[in-house]
Amino acid sequence: MILSFPNVSNFTYSVIIKINSVSDTGSRCMYMKINELSKLTGIKAETIRSYRNRNLLHPEKLPNGYYDYSAGDFISLLYIRKLRGYSMALDDIAAAYQADSNEEILNLMEYKRQILLADITRLQEEKRYLELEQQHIMQSSGSEQEAFIMQSIDDKYDLYEFPKSLMMKGLYHMMTPTLFISKEVLNGECTDQIIPIRAGLGTYRYISEENHMTIPDHLIVIPNGIHISQTITLSDLSSMNLMRLKPMMDLAKKNGTPFISDTTGYLVYIQNVNGKRVYHFRIRACIERNDIRPF
Repeated sequence: MILSFPNVSNFTYSVIIKINSVSDTGSRCMYMKINELSKLTGIKAETIRSYRNRNLLHPEKLPNGYYDYSAGDFISLLYIRKLRGYSMALDDIAAAYQADSNEEILNLMEYKRQILLADITRLQEEKRYLELEQQHIMQSSGSEQEAFIMQSIDDKYDLYEFPKSLMMKGLYHMMTPTLFISKEVLNGECTDQIIPIRAGLGTYRYISEENHMTIPDHLIVIPNGIHISQTITLSDLSSMNLMRLKPMMDLAKKNGTPFISDTTGYLVYIQNVNGKRVYHFRIRACIERNDIRPF
């Protein structure tokens, strides 16, 4: 007998299935060795063997130790793979085999559907944060010698002290490394001197509210509004030469708009140069507060 099955590319393949007599009465049935069943279904022999060991397939064991797989095993294998296509675990499939009614199967599938809905929600959230990352990177393509004016998207919450009670597990994609330089320094004279800086973590207010984050008392709030920004490259996250901030400071003085906030930052990427880490940041500080939110 020849069985043909269409595959996803809309062409067919054929596999010859042996038909042998199984009794003296002349009754006949389809049977296959494991390699033939694997070729027919595209499922690895090791996987078929694992299903057999889980008692999901019931081939006939021959005296020589090999197994003959029947038409029933073939149908069972297709059923298993369909359920696996819904991301069902083998334990769930084994439970489905024990079902006594349609209702039990429906309950099992509803349980899996709810898990898939939760996964879809999580993936949509990850997609949203990834698109936010892309937006920030596109905004960070300027030269280090250039400063520019930009509108932020919300208040920024930055943290530079980390109490042991702060739970960060699962929040990494919602936060970004940031840099602190005080507004007093930004509004002062730009001279050739080394100033201290601090690295921390930050997130937007709307993100913290959506995820019900506990906000520590000692965070620094960078207000939403008009900001002056520039990119900066650092190998030391504890200090830097103030002259590196000359583009930002000069633009603020030229426009007569003093800084009303400390800096916040966004880590664009980390580069390995001659065995040393180089951090590429975009930093910004507010010069005018507003409530414009471009989303």
